Amino acid sequence: MITTIGCCDSGLGGMQVVKALKEAYPNLNIVYIADQSNVPYGEKSVEELRKYAHAFLDKFRMMDIHEVVVACNTLCANVIGDIQEEYEDLHIYNIIEPTCRQLAGHHFQKINVLATPKTVEKHAYLNTLKAFCPETEIHEIPAAKLVPIIENGCDSDILRKAVESYVSEKADAWVLGCTHFPLIRPFLDGKGELFDSNQAVVDLFRDEQITGEGKMEIYTTKDPARMKESIRTLLGCDYDVKAITLDS
Repeated sequence: MITTIGCCDSGLGGMQVVKALKEAYPNLNIVYIADQSNVPYGEKSVEELRKYAHAFLDKFRMMDIHEVVVACNTLCANVIGDIQEEYEDLHIYNIIEPTCRQLAGHHFQKINVLATPKTVEKHAYLNTLKAFCPETEIHEIPAAKLVPIIENGCDSDILRKAVESYVSEKADAWVLGCTHFPLIRPFLDGKGELFDSNQAVVDLFRDEQITGEGKMEIYTTKDPARMKESIRTLLGCDYDVKAITLDS
């Protein structure tokens, strides 16, 4: 039985996970925190990432929220496994394994993974996908330019050109290994089958009884008005956004 889920990311990417959860489970209460003051996470040091992860989890613990979706592949790849035992009272969902699980049973010859440099550096997707697709050729592509473009207004022409600089290699499937990257789906049309974390996270809760009231709370460490407008523009959702401070 689940009433409330906490969800966190560096910025707008995790809001796509939140939208997917809300559409699948209208009664679910969701508290989302975006650390936009420190975006992008993809080029931060492991020490910085660990600090941010602690700040998120400490905040959710203070809010008495015990189900937490870490909707940031960079955090999941680099630090969540190491600090999870410090939060035994929380059920922390790492989104990389569920995302990769979607490809099990497929017979792709080649899979390309687009992710942040820090996720690629850790080879989180390569190692996890090998368990599900052991005979498949897997290429990881560090896409450093995409998150800042999306966070700074997502100019479609600039974003398209940036995407094109990363997708010259052909593949049967593309894994979008950053929660910001479902927004680039239109630029990958015809490139291969696409997989992201949105449906993977929804599927995590298929067998759960949802007993919430459908409440939504959204916070950012930077500019609430700007984030509200970005959510409206990119996702077509009109949510109130409040400021929050993380002890990081």
